Amino acid sequence: MYIVIAGGGEMGGELARALEKTHDVVVIDRNPQARERFASLDVKVVVGGATDPDTLREAGVDRADLFVASTDSDEINLLASLLAKGLGAKEAFCFVGKGGYVEVLTDPRTAEILGTRIDRVLWPQRAMAREIVEVILVPWAVDTEVLAGGRLRFVEYRVKEGGEYVHRLLSGEKWPEGVLLAGVVREGTFLSFAHPEFPELILEPGDKLLFVATQKAFSELAACFTEGPGVRRVMVIGGGNVGFMVAQGLLKRRVEVVIVERSAERCQWLSEELPGALVIQGDGTDIELLEAEGMAEADAVVAVTDHDEKNLLASLLAKQMGVRKVITRVSRSETRRLFEQVGIDLALTPRQAAVREVLDWIGPENVEHITTLDESIEVLEVLVSEGAVPKALKDLVRPDAVPVALERDHRIFLYEEGLELLPGDRLYLVAAREVADEVLAPFFPE
Repeated sequence: MYIVIAGGGEMGGELARALEKTHDVVVIDRNPQARERFASLDVKVVVGGATDPDTLREAGVDRADLFVASTDSDEINLLASLLAKGLGAKEAFCFVGKGGYVEVLTDPRTAEILGTRIDRVLWPQRAMAREIVEVILVPWAVDTEVLAGGRLRFVEYRVKEGGEYVHRLLSGEKWPEGVLLAGVVREGTFLSFAHPEFPELILEPGDKLLFVATQKAFSELAACFTEGPGVRRVMVIGGGNVGFMVAQGLLKRRVEVVIVERSAERCQWLSEELPGALVIQGDGTDIELLEAEGMAEADAVVAVTDHDEKNLLASLLAKQMGVRKVITRVSRSETRRLFEQVGIDLALTPRQAAVREVLDWIGPENVEHITTLDESIEVLEVLVSEGAVPKALKDLVRPDAVPVALERDHRIFLYEEGLELLPGDRLYLVAAREVADEVLAPFFPE
């Protein structure tokens, strides 16, 4: 496919990296330094404004199979998408940060008024907020994902210094029935249960264990890592879109929520929209304020302001006060790794969800990129075509990618060597991101 991406920042850069090996990619960016940033990738860079028709023509929008507007400005993204469609782009995706735009642009009447339509309006902050809520509700997990209508769950736990599993032989551990250990993430590298080093692997602080569990067995697995009561009180630093949606989701689960927001006007709005939450006007990095409002008593702290530096400082203060789970929003991938290195439990960026949505749209219809863990591991879902030849699951196993479960007739089967993959099955795989395309290749022979 010929793909034009408007905006070479974090979002556009990540999309370019994900697409450049299998598609023809052009990136539009106003900054001439973008050419240096993308020099290592097989992409063309056009310097100019995303809303300049001449720049769009130079990028070849008229022959684009897909145009993606991913600048930091909602308004520029909207106008650029409409212009791209007007100039001949077959499909246009538009990233927005305000929920109001999603409602308007997905209304069929809007397309009638404008004379054209944006094919897909993406709101990464909403997906991010949902992920934060799910992770909070599993108190000691680093990450979690629910699949197959709730019958299957992926969950990731970190090995902690002084914890029960540190310095123990991984292959000697016994897990509950209905639980499969897919592998270990060590320093960003995925070692599956088929990796040559796996049988002798000694767990070290910072290692992450990736499990797949049936819903029935999940509570038993969670008990293996639970060190205290469940989540009762959460403090949210930042009352923007993400903070609002996180608070809203937690209140629906009957969790006590405290929101700290600097803007008086925003505080007034939050108080009206979230009557069940305690809204505090103030600086989320003011240690005296945080102490006075009981940050130390919170079961989890979520720092989701628009500033990485403030999020980091608030998160470190939370850790100093003994908060057991701290989740932080970051805007840059390099910052994400730094946050985890200084002890933040989970650092998330909206672009992870955004990239998955684009990949799912342009990829084969029967493949879904469910989630990205640690920015280096993909969880994939493949619907096996009706004409496929039955295949033994063990033939798909490799050191950096493994099948972990399949769904057949609404029943879940965890990986076993003797299990066979049949037409109509829904297969779940975990793979290192750089080999995801190779893992999927056997399902789509040329």
